[in-house]
Amino acid sequence: MNSSAPGNSNSPKFLYDLALDSLVRGLGTTVPSLERIHRLPELPRNILIDVYEMMSKRDFLKDTLLEELCRLEVFTRLVRYSPARSKLLRIVASLMASKKMLASRLSEAYIARYGQDWELNGDLEEERKAEEMMQLPSAARQDDRARELLRDYVADDESPGTSSSSSTCRRQDSDPNKVPLQPEPNVMPLTNLQDLPAEELQAIDTGLRMGSFLSEAGWMQESISVLSCLNARLKRLPPHKYWLEMRYDCLQRLLYAESSHCNFKLAHRTYEELIELNRSLTDSVPAQLVALTYSQISAMYFARNEYVNSHMWSGLAMRSLKASAPPRIAIDVLRQAAKACVVKRDFARANLLICQAVRRARQHFGVNHQKYGDVLMDYGFFLLNVDSVFQSVNVYKEALAVRRGIFGNMNFHVAIAHEDLSYAYYVHEYSTGDFSCAQDHVDKAVTIMKNLVPSNHLMLASAKRVKALLLEEIALDKMADGIDEEDLLLQSEQLHNFALLLSLEVFGEVNVQTAKHYGNLGRLYQTMNRFEEAERMHQKAIKIKTDLLGAFDYEVGLSIGHLASLYNYQMKKYRDAEKLYLRSIDISLRLFGHSYSGLEYDYLGLCHVYETLHDFEKYLQYAHTLENWQILRGQNITQNKSSYPAIEEDYTIEEVKSKFFNMSAPNSSKVSPPQLEFN
Repeated sequence: MNSSAPGNSNSPKFLYDLALDSLVRGLGTTVPSLERIHRLPELPRNILIDVYEMMSKRDFLKDTLLEELCRLEVFTRLVRYSPARSKLLRIVASLMASKKMLASRLSEAYIARYGQDWELNGDLEEERKAEEMMQLPSAARQDDRARELLRDYVADDESPGTSSSSSTCRRQDSDPNKVPLQPEPNVMPLTNLQDLPAEELQAIDTGLRMGSFLSEAGWMQESISVLSCLNARLKRLPPHKYWLEMRYDCLQRLLYAESSHCNFKLAHRTYEELIELNRSLTDSVPAQLVALTYSQISAMYFARNEYVNSHMWSGLAMRSLKASAPPRIAIDVLRQAAKACVVKRDFARANLLICQAVRRARQHFGVNHQKYGDVLMDYGFFLLNVDSVFQSVNVYKEALAVRRGIFGNMNFHVAIAHEDLSYAYYVHEYSTGDFSCAQDHVDKAVTIMKNLVPSNHLMLASAKRVKALLLEEIALDKMADGIDEEDLLLQSEQLHNFALLLSLEVFGEVNVQTAKHYGNLGRLYQTMNRFEEAERMHQKAIKIKTDLLGAFDYEVGLSIGHLASLYNYQMKKYRDAEKLYLRSIDISLRLFGHSYSGLEYDYLGLCHVYETLHDFEKYLQYAHTLENWQILRGQNITQNKSSYPAIEEDYTIEEVKSKFFNMSAPNSSKVSPPQLEFN
C-alpha cells in the first residue's frame, strides 16, 4: 500500500493514516500494550517507520519509543532502509529535543556489544549470536553478503560522505573507471586472504551505518565513539578480502565526524592512518571511495584554515572523481572543491563547481533533503565571498529552513546555519546599522551550542566571535547617539579574547583564524581608543595573513584597510594611511572589480587623507572615483548583477572536470594536477 498517495476520504492514503492513528492510539504503558510495541519490528519497514514517527509525536510514548530504537537490531533494520532516512532523522530529532538521549544510548549499545573482547561466555554469547543470525544469511552466502555490504555502504544513498545506492553505481570488478593504483610488494594477494565471518560483517555494517547516521543527524561525538570502536575492531581483524576497503571507508567517515566536531588531534591521527593505508591501495578500492576520502582530507585542512593543503587535496579528489560516481559522492566532492577554491580566491572555478553541486542536489534529492541544505550552506559561503551579500542572505535563510525542517531547533547543524546566517546579515546590514536579525540568529546559535558542546569548544567560540562583532557595532551606533555603552565593548573584548586564546591553543600563532582574531581585537581597541594596542593587533594580523596567504589575498587587504583607518582617523599618520589604502584598493580591484562594496571605505578614507593634507587634486580625483563607484554599485544592486552569475546549464562529471582543470587560474596560470608524496 502506498502511504504517500494523495486522495479523498476513500483513498488508500486516508485509510492508511486512519489505521496508523488507530494503532498508535491503542498503544500505552500497560503490559499487553508494551508486548504489542515490542512486536512492532515484525511489521514491514515502510509501515514500521510510519508507526514510530507517529509515536514520536506523542509525549507519553517517547520513553517507550526510545527503548525500542535502542535495540540494535531494530535500529539497524531501519537505518538500512534508505526511503525511511528522512523520517528516522525527524524521529531522532524529536526524541533528542525531549531529552531522550537516543544518540548516546545507541553508541553505548554498539560499544557494549562490539567493543568488548570477542570471546564471550555462556548465555550472553548464545543470545547475541541468535539475535545477529536473525539478520544474517546462511554461511554459504557469506561472500555474497560481504559484496552486498560493500556495495551498500560505499554507495549508501543516505549517509554522509557516501552516495546513492542505485545499482548502476555499484562497484564491479571489471569497472574501467577505477583509479589504477598499484599495490606495494608487501600487500598480500587476495587469494591468500581469509573470508570474513558473517557475524563480523554484521558488526561492521552496523558500525558504518550507525556512525554515519549519527554524524548526519548532528551528534558528532557519538558518531566518533561508534566509528572509533569499529576502526579498532577492524585493525584487530586478520587480513581478509575486503579489509582494506572497509578500513578505508571507516576512516574517511571517522575523519568527517572528527573534523566537523573540531577535534583536530583525533582527526590528525585518523588522517595519518589513512595516509598509511594509501601505501597499500589497490584497484580493489573503488575510485569513488578514493575521491571521497581525498575530499574529506581537504575538508579537514579547510577546517584547520590550512588552505593550500585543502586546495591540493580537493584537486586530487577532482582527479579521482569518475563519471560513474553516485550523486552524493559527486556532490560532496564538488562542493568541497568549491570551498577550497573560494578561499584561494579562484572564484570562477568555485562558481562552476558549486552551481553544479546545487543543481545535482536539487535534482537527485529534492529541496527538503539534508544534502540540498548542505550544498546551500556552501553556496551561501561562495556568494558572501564574491560580494553578492543580499543573495547570500537569502540562500542561508533557505538552508536554515531546510535544516530546521529535518532536525528541529536544538541541533548542531542548525546552530551552524544560524551562525552563518547571522554573519551574512552582519555584512549585509553593516551600512544600515540595523543588526537585529543578525543578533537574533547569533543568540540562537550560541544558545544551541552551549547545550551541545563544552564551554571551551571551538564551535562555541566561533559563534561568540560573531556575537562580539555585533556587540561592537551596536555599541558604536549607540555611542554616536551620545549613549555610553562601555559595558557592551567590554563584553565584546571578553568574547574576542576567549576566541583568540582558544585559537592559539588549537591552531597556534601562525594560522589564518588566529590572525582574524587579532584583527577583530584591533578593530575593537580602535573603538575603545586603545590605539597602540589596536596597531599591534592589526600588524600581527597582516604579517600572519601575508605569510600564509600571500600579499594580494582578500584577508590581507581587509587587515590593511583596518590599519589604514586607524592611522587616518585616530593616529593622524596620514602618509602611512595613504599607502595602506592604495594597497587595499589594489587588492580589491584585482579580486572583485570596480563595484566591490569594500572599496567605498577605502575611497572615503583617501578623500579624508587628501582633504586633511590639502592635496585637493587627489581629493577631487578620488571623490570622482567614489561617485563612479556609487553609480556602478547602484546599477548592480538595481539590476541584481553579479560578477559570478549562477550557471544554469547541467554538465557531466567529465565536462566539469575538463572545464575545471583547463580554466585560467586567478594568476592566469593553469592548475596542474597536485603531486603527493606519502613517505
